[in-house]
Amino acid sequence: MNSTLTYFKWSEEEQRVERTITEVDVTRDDIFVRKLVNATVFRNSMFEHTANECEDGKRHHIYAKPYNESGDIVYGQAIRAALHEYVTISPYMEVEYLLWNGYRFNPCTLAQQAPASPLAFAQLLLDHYIVSDQRTYETIYTIYDMDRSKIVVFLKGVNL
Repeated sequence: MNSTLTYFKWSEEEQRVERTITEVDVTRDDIFVRKLVNATVFRNSMFEHTANECEDGKRHHIYAKPYNESGDIVYGQAIRAALHEYVTISPYMEVEYLLWNGYRFNPCTLAQQAPASPLAFAQLLLDHYIVSDQRTYETIYTIYDMDRSKIVVFLKGVNL
């Protein structure tokens, strides 16, 4: 069963919707993934989620504002740079991990099974930490890139 998901551009200054960014027909499982990420990329523009809601259990909305890298002085510019640097495209939704090395994010591979369903992606997005091959990683930021069908997970190694 599909539902309509509408992305609205939200104005923090005016506290109102400025316009509709896009409207898509998605499965109920897909809605979890799209609402759990921190931001979404549409036509090469990144929007940070500010809120989401559901009307009558059928119409879903995500309110988003243009991503402002200066809002995160440590990772903001590196997140935007990594999105434009690594542009592999997938025909179906898949995860891409990028690991912080102190000044930039680089692609990395985790020793765990890749999520194969929307609910498995949602489970991944719910965790603040990922343990893989006896190493712990903190999830810094998550993005759904609609153009590339990628869930991009920005990680930082944690020393315990």
